[in-house]
Amino acid sequence: MRMGKNDIIQWLLEDDNPAVKYRTMTEILGESADKEPFIAWLNKSLPDDWMDRKGLWSGYYLTAFAECGLSLEDIPTPKEKSINFGNENRFEYGCGDYMLLRALVRLGLAGEPDVADLISKLSEKQLPDGGFLCLHRVNKLKRIPKSCVKVNMFALMFCAECKKKGISVDIEKPLLDYFWKHNLFYKSDDPKTLILNAREGWRTIDTFYPFEVMRVGLQNVVESFCALGYGNDDRLQDAWNILNE
Repeated sequence: MRMGKNDIIQWLLEDDNPAVKYRTMTEILGESADKEPFIAWLNKSLPDDWMDRKGLWSGYYLTAFAECGLSLEDIPTPKEKSINFGNENRFEYGCGDYMLLRALVRLGLAGEPDVADLISKLSEKQLPDGGFLCLHRVNKLKRIPKSCVKVNMFALMFCAECKKKGISVDIEKPLLDYFWKHNLFYKSDDPKTLILNAREGWRTIDTFYPFEVMRVGLQNVVESFCALGYGNDDRLQDAWNILNE
């Protein structure tokens, strides 16, 4: 039996996942909700020392707060530590970097000088095909490489988050062109072969959540295109069809 909209909303409002319930109430239904029990649930779910973690794990924990619909004021860690891009943790244009940058925008830190300056310089490392590749790989090559679809999916999610916040980023159009040229998921020189054509669960057409640096779910990609204004674009129809299956 196919679920209707009201059935889906009631399912999202079930008590077994307070984060989903909170976001459903505030973002879908437009209602107010008490954060405190939900924040307590989230803190209980995280390791006691999560604020002392560095590198990728720090990015994951901040992303958890961002994905739950919270803001910086709900996180018990200093703002400077949350930004976490500096000499010891350089922005390398990789999956984890864009994941963290998206979280910072979602948490309301896009206007911070260090974050705003970083956003303004992203296009300097954008490759000719419109995407990105980790600098530690680019710098080893003697030729201009192709970009990495995994990084590009995180960069796309970042652009979508900026759009929601009314922030203009100049990497958006070339990045969109990259995905359109690949019909979102396929090799540009072989339109029948997926860019990531591994086992089920690891392909670009699989739904997967929560996202992590190795995998981004199709629903996150589609949501990003919707946020960027392309939800009804004919070029997105194949993706909708896959989701509807």
